[in-house]
Amino acid sequence: MTTLDRVGATTGVDALGRLLGTVPPSPDAAAELLVGAATLLAGTSMTVAAWRDGRWQVLAGSGVGMAGLPPGGPSATGDRSGRIVGPDGAAALCWDPEVRLAAEPVGLLRQARVWMSLQLAGARAEDEEYAATVEADAVREVSRRLLSVRDLDQVLLTVSEQTLRLLESDICGVMLREGDVVRMRACVGNRATQTARLTMRRGQGVAGLVFLTGEPARIDSYLDDETISDDFNSLAEREETRSALAVPLQLQGEFLGVLEVWRRRHSVFTDRDMRRMVTLADFATIAIDNARLHDEQVAAAAELSRAHEALQNQHTLLDRASRLQQELLRIVVGGGGLPAVTRTVATELGCEVAVYGPDGARVAGHRARDLVSRLPTSVPTRGGEIVPTPEDRTSLAHPVYADGDQVGQVLFARCGPSQDLLAAVAGQVAMACSLALMRERAVGRARAEAAEQVLWDLLQGSVEHRLAARTRAQHLGIALTGGLRVLHGRIENVEVLTAQHGWDTSQVDRVRRRVLRIVRTLHGRGLSLASLRGDLLVAVAADLDRIGAKNLVNAFSGAVHSELPELRLRWGISREYHEAVDLPSALNEARTALSAAKRFGGQDVFLYEELGIVRLLLGSGDDPDLQTFVDEVTGPLLDYDRDNDGSLIRTLRAFFDADCSQKLAADRLFVHHKTLRYRLERIRKLTGLDLGRHEDRMRADFALRLLQVTRHDDPEDTDPGR
Repeated sequence: MTTLDRVGATTGVDALGRLLGTVPPSPDAAAELLVGAATLLAGTSMTVAAWRDGRWQVLAGSGVGMAGLPPGGPSATGDRSGRIVGPDGAAALCWDPEVRLAAEPVGLLRQARVWMSLQLAGARAEDEEYAATVEADAVREVSRRLLSVRDLDQVLLTVSEQTLRLLESDICGVMLREGDVVRMRACVGNRATQTARLTMRRGQGVAGLVFLTGEPARIDSYLDDETISDDFNSLAEREETRSALAVPLQLQGEFLGVLEVWRRRHSVFTDRDMRRMVTLADFATIAIDNARLHDEQVAAAAELSRAHEALQNQHTLLDRASRLQQELLRIVVGGGGLPAVTRTVATELGCEVAVYGPDGARVAGHRARDLVSRLPTSVPTRGGEIVPTPEDRTSLAHPVYADGDQVGQVLFARCGPSQDLLAAVAGQVAMACSLALMRERAVGRARAEAAEQVLWDLLQGSVEHRLAARTRAQHLGIALTGGLRVLHGRIENVEVLTAQHGWDTSQVDRVRRRVLRIVRTLHGRGLSLASLRGDLLVAVAADLDRIGAKNLVNAFSGAVHSELPELRLRWGISREYHEAVDLPSALNEARTALSAAKRFGGQDVFLYEELGIVRLLLGSGDDPDLQTFVDEVTGPLLDYDRDNDGSLIRTLRAFFDADCSQKLAADRLFVHHKTLRYRLERIRKLTGLDLGRHEDRMRADFALRLLQVTRHDDPEDTDPGR
């Protein structure tokens, strides 16, 4: 090899080595970069190919050497002259088979092929994840639309339309069983009128086959398939049908009908299509059954309402109103809340009662599961009088006031009394609700203030105050057991929104209180220990792993966004602490993570334990957390070396000193390259660090160097030459 050739090969090795440590934005970009580096290394034209759609396709390069690839795909593995192929990712490297390469370049090219396979696998995983998300969203939308329809004919039409869309088909039909036949009840996309009037017996056509077997049926070529009868071949020719898929509609073992789709183009229904179809059939079956039951329920409800009205009379209602007033006074004086008030009213009047807040959220109710749809967005009032809701003349609403502000309304449904009598009863109920709400507000404010004081004592108090705060938390019913994390959030753009909307101080305070209320009360996941000072929010959560902590704050941010779409929150989350007295340290960690979220952007949630080296840079000067950082990486390795007479620390140092070359590191350690690979895999399992990622390599290297500085009293622990 000439001096110029050696220089070119060395340059190619460096270029390829640097490339293998990167993650390009796409497989095509990765292939282009790989062709350049591999060509530079080998000194000959290279081709990067991938097995796609049953054949080899060129991703980058001139296409040289493609003829030598195995026609059966990547299953035929092995390196031969002019090619490197493997089964792990459907990627191949090719060059002129007349060009003979040395062992070292071939070894690097093998690593490059594996790297390319990983790029392809990652892209496929992303595509599959996206497809699964799209499918889940589509199924969710279909189920929502199906379950919201009550009329049977509309249900069947909705089933057909949504199935046609989701299965990307040309014709869809729903056939319901009528005795010994299935008859088309809804059809979309058909050209021939006869298709919309189909009637099939068992064994006739695809639907008849499903009727006979009770199992899904898939036909790839309708006119050529011998598993179905030819009763409808002429109709299939007129419709230009190519393929079909049909699944049964069954409920609790009862055969209700068939859901079937047809395509006019040459295509094959996949297993995924069949799973989608079965899922849609399950939803459709429930919707059809609900539609049938709906008519019966409507009739029964109407009959019940008539019987109820017939039993009522003016004298009985007046007597009940008097007793109700006395009972409500007794409940309120005795400290009863809204549930007791609504339960008593519903029981005495035999109607449905619910109390809703100003945002339309249900506060309390009894026998009132379906009143949300009846609640008007704005109920007009005439001097506080009761007003019928526009949706249902038997439903009536009355405003509820507390502290001089309207805080909601009480809704009555299916009421039998006259409007005048009900107006008087509604006023009594609204007054009782107002008194109960004011009492609950006072109790809630007192508890919130006590919990907030406990929180700040835990985070900023002396050790004595923290111990006392832990005891007070137990008295308040707030558990401080298990792993504790501090969540530190910041409202990012209040000042900007204030300038845009011209908010005054009271409006800004109202927005901040809404954020705090969401954090404290969100769907049973709220946190009692939460406080907001200015735009900074602090809370303590228990028993949350990393994923759980992220999901929780994302739920908070999502709920805030649904109420205040323009508002943006960032979060920092501490590590887990198992003692409440350690929460000041957790607060410092959460502040550091929040600072990282603001400085680095891109994510709205940062966990302290995921910051790596960054936390040493952002942490306070008094507590840089160096030892914890070092122990997280090197502690498991030191323990392993001590207990197993191992050499993982020395191996890792040698790996970095060899510029992450496994071959060179193995030579320097005088071990086989498989031994080195085994040790690196053991390091990955013990530390969770992927040495193929630049960030993890940098973290491990930095921790090793810090270990050499902090363990100077025991140099043999870190001496790479030992």
